[in-house]
Formats: sequence, C-alpha cells, structure tokens
Amino acid sequence: MFGSIVIIIVLSKLGVQTKVLKHTLVLVQLALGLSVGGLIPPSFFATGFPLIMFVGLVICMALQVSCGYWLLQRFSWSKGDSLLASIPGAMAAVMVLNEAQKAPSAKVIFVHTFRLIFLLLLSGILVSQQSNTNLLEQPLGFNVLTFGLAFMLAGGSGILLNKLGIPAPYMVTGMLVGIGLNGFVPELNLSISPLIMMVAISALGVVMGLRLCNISAQEFRRFTFASLCVTVLSLSVTFICAFAFSFWLDKPFVVLSLSWMPGSIEAMTVAALYLGLEPALIMLSHVIRMMILHMVPVAVVAFKPRQRQ
Repeated sequence: MFGSIVIIIVLSKLGVQTKVLKHTLVLVQLALGLSVGGLIPPSFFATGFPLIMFVGLVICMALQVSCGYWLLQRFSWSKGDSLLASIPGAMAAVMVLNEAQKAPSAKVIFVHTFRLIFLLLLSGILVSQQSNTNLLEQPLGFNVLTFGLAFMLAGGSGILLNKLGIPAPYMVTGMLVGIGLNGFVPELNLSISPLIMMVAISALGVVMGLRLCNISAQEFRRFTFASLCVTVLSLSVTFICAFAFSFWLDKPFVVLSLSWMPGSIEAMTVAALYLGLEPALIMLSHVIRMMILHMVPVAVVAFKPRQRQ
C-alpha cells in the first residue's frame, strides 16, 4: 500500500496523470470485507467473546473517536473530517466514506496513513526487543470455488444495499457473507488468497495516493502536526482504558493495550506472537473492532437526518 502511495505521488510530481478504474473501490470493499468476515474462527460462535472485554473495547473506541474533537476545536476542521480522521483504523471503510463526501478530504487520508506508519514503527520497536522467532505458522488454503461463491453473494447483495443508499455496501455484505460461510458452513473453508489481498491493498494505496499527491509543503507540515496530536491522544486513551480494565478483567496491561490499539491488526498480532501475549485474543479483538467499524456505514444511514422536501 505504501509503495502504491509513493509511486502515485512521484508520478504526479513528474507530471504524469494517473487514474483508477471506476469500480476499483468496489473490488477493494469486497476483498477486504470477505477477509474480515473470514477471520472469525468457527469456534467463536460456540465460545463467544468475553462480555466485559467487549464493553471495554467499545468504550475505548468511543473515547478514541472523541479525540476528533481536538481537530475540530484546535485546527478548525469540519465535523465530518474530524470524525473520519479519528476513527480507530479500518482504512478501507474510512476511505470509502471519505470518497462518498462531496469533496473528499486529503487530510483524513493523511492522518490515517501517519497513524498506520506510527503503529508499524511501534510494533517494530516492541518486536526488536525480543529474540524469539518461533512464530505460529498457519498455512492458508485457497478454495477458488468457495471464494467465487462468496464473491458473487457479497456482490449481489451489495448491489441491493447500494440502491438503499448505504455507504460502503460491498464491504458490509462481504463481511457478513464471510462471517456466515465461515461460521455456519466451515467445511467450505473460506479463505482469501494473499495475491488478491495484495492487489486490493495496492489498489487502495493508489486511490489514497491520488488524494495525497496535491498536498502542498505547508499543508504537509500542518497535517503532520495534527496527525501527531490526534495519534498521541488516541494512544493515551488506549493506555488509560487498558490500565483501568486490566484490574477488572485480570488481564495484563500490555495485552489489552495491543488488543485496543487504533489500527494495524497485522502489526499488533505479530508483536503479540513475538512477545507471547495471547495473539488469538488480540487478533480477535481487532477483528471485532473492524466488524464494528465496517458497520458504521449502516449506522450513518440509520441516523442520518431526513432532508426536508
């Protein structure tokens, strides 16, 4: 993704015009939605998820989103940009909602890119302190027929949601189809090919690059400072919530911190594997976080005030 962003920005500075296909974000939504739904293990429906930890996750996410108030007051951003910039992760969902605005905002994409890089560096620092290299290797089996079935089901139902005016409809249906097939028909063995994910994430990077390529040097400085502020605020909220709930849940502070970080499921899971800190629980927490965030488009429509005739 970062490679795509850099290439698009470099091409723009060289005067090369770049465009993306009309339905690029549809394919990105389907691929990422199915991948999120497919991450839910079949055992989840039998064992469930600790209720108190779910409550803590929701409270932490709500406080992370409230950090957008700083952008609204300190930097005079619009309410929409402040809200989208403070959403903890789910880059694709934020990107789709941002593109749905009348004037898509580059600053929203900048904040999320900055935060993702920050979290990747943070996880790298954590991992570099450990010498353990015994990662849990889980082979991925890609069933073309199952993926094709899931793709068609998600695409068809996404068309219906799109007609209802729900933003990011294909991401919502992709996630629900992934959860349904993986949870109730586990013998179908739904999984997403790494190649498909690479193409989808690269395409997302291209769209992001197109929004970032017109940022001036002055805007770059302003956006960097704003991104640093909101990232530090959201991480502070995460650490406070993790510390408070660590006593209630009888879980280590670092486990809850990694579980409730505002984004980067891959980086946090790898850090948990290296540190030996309940990687399954940490990954599942991030999957649930992404599920909640991917349902945001539905909530947007449900609570959107009706326009006067």
